[in-house]
Amino acid sequence: ASPNVGPRNPLHDTFVEWASSLEFYLSRGKVTMRATRNTALLQLVIALTLVSLVSCQFFVNLGDKTKGSGTEVGAGGGGADVAGGGDVATGDSQAALQEDWTAFVKWFRSNGGIISSKLTIKVRNGRQGVYFKERMRRGETIVSFPRNLRLDEKTAMKGKAGHIFQRLKSDNCYPDLLVILHIVHERSLGKDSFWNPYFKLLRTSYNNIMGLTEPQMKTLLRRPGCENTYNLGVMMRRTFNNFYEWYKKNIEPWAPPEFQFSRDDMMWGFNTLVTCGWGQQNGNGDKQMVPFSDIPNHRRESAQKASNRGFISAAKEYQAGEELTFDYGLLNDAVLAYYGQPTPDCRGLKR
Repeated sequence: ASPNVGPRNPLHDTFVEWASSLEFYLSRGKVTMRATRNTALLQLVIALTLVSLVSCQFFVNLGDKTKGSGTEVGAGGGGADVAGGGDVATGDSQAALQEDWTAFVKWFRSNGGIISSKLTIKVRNGRQGVYFKERMRRGETIVSFPRNLRLDEKTAMKGKAGHIFQRLKSDNCYPDLLVILHIVHERSLGKDSFWNPYFKLLRTSYNNIMGLTEPQMKTLLRRPGCENTYNLGVMMRRTFNNFYEWYKKNIEPWAPPEFQFSRDDMMWGFNTLVTCGWGQQNGNGDKQMVPFSDIPNHRRESAQKASNRGFISAAKEYQAGEELTFDYGLLNDAVLAYYGQPTPDCRGLKR
């Protein structure tokens, strides 16, 4: 957990005032039920969110494609669209994907994790997902997460650039911005990064609400039932702009060359943390990345509920060729805002 580091600057205070009410959204809706003093407040936030949504019509993706209730959405780290699309990936790309998966599994296991040998990764309908190679009985272990594989403030401090993150922390850098910089920096290291096997399975781009122009945002607001996604998009943009402006003003002037990042780099880090990040267990809202927890795609009402600690066992019997999906616990308008993916009932914004 991130310790308190003294008074925040006014920009941080402004951000916290409205961002704290979005913990349910910005934690990807993955709420760990804990009997702590924060539970009552968290339940209140969720209840108010649901009340505000019951009268709204949920809707579909920015590409104007309709899907029915309970459909799968490429919302995980491995849910990125595949270049070229199509129903079947090319032999070369599929072979490269398998190599990346094999390297990730080896890395994950060597650091104390468990991943079932019955899982594999493949591309179907232009979408990357995790699938079963053979039948898995109910109750069998799918994955067990090692506690040491967390991309967060602690691992940033322990890394090669720890001295830089120590300075950022002493300068009262936003905790989430610190993690974003950690993610972007590790990605820039490529094969030299400890986290490289994990990063190779993450998205390289996002077709979500952050990519809309202002006229498109206005069009979105005029669509019936799209107000909540619009408001979430506005808050996401405001948060990113605060982060990026703080980086330009307080970090870029003194940062070494390896910490000179473009706006696109920072946007990728922001989208990755928003879509793949988990809130800390103490409920303070600060985010962390947990390898594998974000790779299976989202499916509403999936038997498997997303988790980032302990282990996940099969909630039902799976057959060979069946996809492993997690229910992220996201409301439909959050799925659209984060991933630009289809949800029921409204045609959404045609780009």
